Amino acid sequence: MIGIFGGSFDPIHFGHINPLNELSEVFDFKEIRLIPTYQSPANKVFFVNARHRYNMVSIISSSNSNNFIADNIEILNEGISYTYETLEMIRKKVEIKDICLIMGLDAFFDIKSWYNYKKLINNYKLIIINRPNYCIDNISNMDIEIFNKITYDRNEFLKNEKSIYLYKTSALDISSTKIRDAILKGNKTIGLIPGSIMSYIKRNGLYTEIL
Repeated sequence: MIGIFGGSFDPIHFGHINPLNELSEVFDFKEIRLIPTYQSPANKVFFVNARHRYNMVSIISSSNSNNFIADNIEILNEGISYTYETLEMIRKKVEIKDICLIMGLDAFFDIKSWYNYKKLINNYKLIIINRPNYCIDNISNMDIEIFNKITYDRNEFLKNEKSIYLYKTSALDISSTKIRDAILKGNKTIGLIPGSIMSYIKRNGLYTEIL
């Protein structure tokens, strides 16, 4: 099984990295592909361009301490990045057909607004990571077609009895916004992002101006 984790990575931080490392141990992923978004359907503003965001993901993926792969599929495709279309493209080009989308609880609560969300939840496995300030108990308020696919049981998920797995981790109260603000103000980012990422940010003068 391979994992897919997309995002702006503006910049990538321990709130992304640590839960993914945990999931690799829990599910023995062959790899987890980190996919920077090129253009968000919601017109989200990126503070640095796609090249820098991909480079930062590549730095993390080059470490021998994880099984991450930096994937620029959405950057090469350009245009608006729709998760369902990205997964379909990956399924066509990789030999492994067991593909699992990993996302945060905040994104999952909004999944009904996603392009082709029904095909997404019917054709792919999902792992949902809890996020700070989001109550996982609100899952019970989601539509029945989604709620019936959800499980906290790893074995149910692996046996394909349920296709959406809720993963409770020690959620770190870290956000890219908090990191960018710290850099802009000249504050320390220890414990928020790896030193290699901070070095890249400094070398390239990133996040030093307000957009």
